[in-house]
Amino acid sequence: MLKAIIDTVDGLPDAVKEHYKQGDDGKYVLTVEAVNGFSLEDVTGLKNALGKERSTRESLEKAAAKFKDLDPDKAREALAKLAELSEIDPKKEADKLAQVKVDAIKAQLLESHSKDIKARDEALSTYRSQIEKLLVDSAATAALAEAKGSVDLLLPHIRNAARVVEKDGVFAVEIVSPDGAPKVNAKGDNMSIKELVAEMRQSDVFGRAFEASGNSGTGKGPSNGTGGTGQLKRSQMTLKQKADYVAEHGQEAFLKLPK
Repeated sequence: MLKAIIDTVDGLPDAVKEHYKQGDDGKYVLTVEAVNGFSLEDVTGLKNALGKERSTRESLEKAAAKFKDLDPDKAREALAKLAELSEIDPKKEADKLAQVKVDAIKAQLLESHSKDIKARDEALSTYRSQIEKLLVDSAATAALAEAKGSVDLLLPHIRNAARVVEKDGVFAVEIVSPDGAPKVNAKGDNMSIKELVAEMRQSDVFGRAFEASGNSGTGKGPSNGTGGTGQLKRSQMTLKQKADYVAEHGQEAFLKLPK
């Protein structure tokens, strides 16, 4: 195998000697024709330069890490303010210096105050959502219990139709139509949740979710499909059969059926 640099060509075959060229330092360097970017070059200088660049990069990265949490805009603003202060003679411009300090304190207080206001607004928004849910759910649950309606089936629909309004620091529940307009009762007053439940009880759609008053219901209990009197399980009923059974026998009777 031919070496890139040798001290002497003595002892080498003539066919090999002609491929070496003596350099200024007296050593012999193998001459290689460059092909497709590959050549025999002294890369010592390149390696040294690369090593220096790596060291420089590492130093810069360490220096930058010290300022990773620093806001560049605020840093420039602070430097500008520092330059302005350095030009002020405390003996001659004491009032100006004091005003600059006051302005700096005001800016810090305003920034802190803005953060406090944002945190307070977020907390108030969370509390308001909880209050609205409690107001609607408690009134709806009580009204449904009185009317013997299914809370699980009807509560989501009542939530969609109700909104909480605030007037003079007092929260109240308001019933609205799908277009967002307040619904009113026969007297022209805002409809209450209790009145909404009464309206739902008379509805062909929601009326099935209320217990029937007495045994005069018109719904038919689900049969086993064979004309006999065998009772289907809840899991075997269709949605219509479930609704019919609840309308005739009530929610409690439905829940007592075998699963």
